Amino acid sequence: MARPDGSAILPSMSRATQRTASRRERRALARDARPARNRRIPRTDARPIWRSPVITTTVGAIAIGLVAVGFATGTLGGGSPAGHGDLVVPPTAYVGLPVAGAIVGRADAPVTIEVFSDFQCPACKLFITTELPSLLADYVRPGLVKIESKDIDVIDRGAGTESIELASAAACAADQGRYWPFHDLVFWNQGRENHGDHDAAFINGIATAAGLDMTAFQACDAREDLRDAVRQATSAAAASGIAATPTLRINGLAAKGVPQYADLKGYLDQLLASMAPAQPVQTAPTAS
Repeated sequence: MARPDGSAILPSMSRATQRTASRRERRALARDARPARNRRIPRTDARPIWRSPVITTTVGAIAIGLVAVGFATGTLGGGSPAGHGDLVVPPTAYVGLPVAGAIVGRADAPVTIEVFSDFQCPACKLFITTELPSLLADYVRPGLVKIESKDIDVIDRGAGTESIELASAAACAADQGRYWPFHDLVFWNQGRENHGDHDAAFINGIATAAGLDMTAFQACDAREDLRDAVRQATSAAAASGIAATPTLRINGLAAKGVPQYADLKGYLDQLLASMAPAQPVQTAPTAS
């Protein structure tokens, strides 16, 4: 039963279900009923043990140490940028999948998912590390879906250049046919937003781990036109109504945020079923 505001109303307890007070509880009640002058009043100025200077200092030192370790190991504020710790190796596999630049999947797949993302976006990292592997296995590998990555900048916005630098470097990786290894390595080792974690050392470390020819990569990465292309892609996305990441555009229909994979799977299954050709109705043979 509930009140109009939705809060629960507890039913009154019947006498049969009430618990009889114990002797100790009856004594405590009797003490509370005595006049105040007959009772001992506890001191209220005693300092709790947790406020002891020794305890406070010790706890503070431990907390500071844990925070320092967290940032050093990458468990706080992002991943382990190259040059600042070991890289996490993504488990995502692309062996046997058709890849063309930033597109993975068969060209004639009936469903196209455009993934608009920013390399510094934590929600994008969540999608790439938790749902992309399932999409590849369930839909891309069977030839039902192709995925096209769209790298845009929604985090820098005048506050930095890390998103643009990462996206232009990814374009250089695409030139060598290594876009997806580079892409996944960045997301699995993502650092903090515009804190210098994605510096040149980070990008070079990612490129090396992705198996790029570093001489060709660095020559490519020096091109300013690649950064202009990222800015233009960002403006084009905004003009089409996409100004947040991640945004998935599935056969032209855009949805913001990271969906529950079960919901995404249900939508894709329904979409694919609606696109399947109608099966001819089988009729029973007639007797001659």
